[in-house]
Amino acid sequence: EIRDDLAIRAKYEQLDIADDALAHPAEIAISTSLRYAIQLLTPASIPVETTGKTQLQIADIESVNELFMHGSASARLLSSTT
Repeated sequence: EIRDDLAIRAKYEQLDIADDALAHPAEIAISTSLRYAIQLLTPASIPVETTGKTQLQIADIESVNELFMHGSASARLLSSTT
């Protein structure tokens, strides 16, 4: 079901995403949230477009996932520094 939601969003964003790459944000959604996983798709597509690649791959999604934090991780980080 999560994978289907991600596929619908990718289609809406007109993203060509590899089948195995679609499974990766689904796994991220299970450990974080569907909203966070969906929000990774658009920034992950930017390097794909600028480098002339044809499909969004796992590495593209993972590189964006390393740059951003989901809400609960961000809250934990903030609470541990105070």
